[in-house]
Amino acid sequence: YLMLAGNLVAGWQLARSLLVAITPEAQAQDAAFMQAKVATARFYAEHILVKAGATRDAIVGGAASVTALPLEAF
Repeated sequence: YLMLAGNLVAGWQLARSLLVAITPEAQAQDAAFMQAKVATARFYAEHILVKAGATRDAIVGGAASVTALPLEAF
């Protein structure tokens, strides 16, 4: 749960910074820094957030293998 929540919250915050970075006002202040923000957000979306679905599926459907063990195994 923590990994999924952390990845989603980080993606949300990166999306917020992306929305600011693409504004003309921000580009006028420091275009290179803002382009780095855009590239970072894109990387995160393409390489980290795409795993969110699989992480969710593991959380929701992954209990069967653990619950198959007898209580004495714990």
